[in-house]
Amino acid sequence: MALSLRFLLAALLLSLVSACGMSGDEAAPSDKVAASAWREWKRYGGNIIDYGGRNSRNGGGHESRDPLASRIGTYWRAAGHPDWDGRSDKPWSGAFVTWVAKDAGINGQDFRPAGRHAEYMKAMLDQQLAGRPGRYVVKDWRDVSPKSGDLVCAGARAAGHRDARALRTAADREVTHCDVVIDNRNGRLRVVGGNVSDSVSMSYFPTDSSGRVLPVRGRPWFAVVDKRD
Repeated sequence: MALSLRFLLAALLLSLVSACGMSGDEAAPSDKVAASAWREWKRYGGNIIDYGGRNSRNGGGHESRDPLASRIGTYWRAAGHPDWDGRSDKPWSGAFVTWVAKDAGINGQDFRPAGRHAEYMKAMLDQQLAGRPGRYVVKDWRDVSPKSGDLVCAGARAAGHRDARALRTAADREVTHCDVVIDNRNGRLRVVGGNVSDSVSMSYFPTDSSGRVLPVRGRPWFAVVDKRD
């Protein structure tokens, strides 16, 4: 009887892990940017936020407590603020993405180090508008199916379709958050971001049949930052 109960509990645990869309031995993504973000989530996060279902899970580190608080200091150093860490009461999602890009070997010309998402995005858009786009190209979120290593970015409000010039005009006042895309398959986009639920968190977003992200409550989409290999 006890043995049967143990098997039942083990099966239940495996089903819960599968429901969350991941396994304990899941391999890191092949894309270097996605892999860097994924490793930070595995090491310091663990939170899952499911915008399209019921697979949310809260179990990650907290920004105000070590080891994550000190690690956030590492993110801030990459963004040019060596005196800040997780206890500094500063929004750190932009610093997280900056550190991830640097850790993956993206140079400062292609990804300008910044603590605010709008700053690195404006630099990318300036290159586009000058006719010399770099490694990253910013596009309206409706125009592209995000892939591993891209960024998906939210704004302060929902808006109509925008070209690069309109995105540049709106970026400074509207861009609020960007996540790194881990993968996009089977109607679900998995992304990792910093300062999400005070941690490094993975979020699930629903997509359409073409892999384009769908509107969700609480996350007005702004742009997809397309990483060109």
